[in-house]
Amino acid sequence: MSKPDELHPVNAIPPLAWALELYLKAGGKYKEGKSVELIFPVQDHREKLMKKGTHDIYMWFTKGKISLRARCDYDRKCSFNSERIDGADREAVKKLNWGEAKSDTFFKALRKWVMRLDLDFVTFIRALNTVCDNRVEIPLTTKYGRTFQKFDEYRRNRWPEEITPDKRDMFIEEVLVRVSFWIQSAYQVGALK
Repeated sequence: MSKPDELHPVNAIPPLAWALELYLKAGGKYKEGKSVELIFPVQDHREKLMKKGTHDIYMWFTKGKISLRARCDYDRKCSFNSERIDGADREAVKKLNWGEAKSDTFFKALRKWVMRLDLDFVTFIRALNTVCDNRVEIPLTTKYGRTFQKFDEYRRNRWPEEITPDKRDMFIEEVLVRVSFWIQSAYQVGALK
């Protein structure tokens, strides 16, 4: 089982929340009033080895903030349930039980969610780059000894040729994957602010 600090949601959701806050401060377009929700099914609720329900983590963006809540659809008193937490709080996101959240489906779902927000593409990518530089002590030397001056240099390293800015959904997914690994790499060497 992965350590909480190595989980993709723990390393992708907080920087996404930081970037969205910065995006709105920079005057990025967003149609306020709509709430875009995403549900991550993470595990089954079991009693006596029988599946009784599911454990889901709900994520939504409203009033300029990402919020999360863990919910069991079978038992309101289940220990899996949580109060609403701020998606920008990495420690709080880490405390959620992410169970069997798979990385391939996680990033595809996150990409679709971001696309539904209908953000200004260039401003959003710049916001992600900025928070990745501001929240990590740079230059960053990874535990494998590679040094990167900025996130953009890390992001462009071994970038797939077929993923170009005109393929926005694939581009956003690839950037989110790299944001997650950047934050994880910084945590591993104690460079996360």
